[in-house]
Amino acid sequence: MLRCSEVAQRASLLIDGELGPLQRLNIKLHLAMCRGCRAFVAQMRITRDLTRTASGSEEQHIDPEIQAALAQRRPRPVGRI
Repeated sequence: MLRCSEVAQRASLLIDGELGPLQRLNIKLHLAMCRGCRAFVAQMRITRDLTRTASGSEEQHIDPEIQAALAQRRPRPVGRI
């Protein structure tokens, strides 16, 4: 099984669909068991989608799951940690 550091190194390849089936399966197995890596990959997807949106790339779209998560997320009040 992959270690967290290996998942972190390959996360961007996973998100961009540049991994082969076996590599993708190994990462998905790790993500099924590791909450920290799931959160890391989810944050990378959000960052990618927001970057594409901010750059005005019309041919790209935001993942529907990420749109729903962003819609539900409430901003933290200023001055509070």
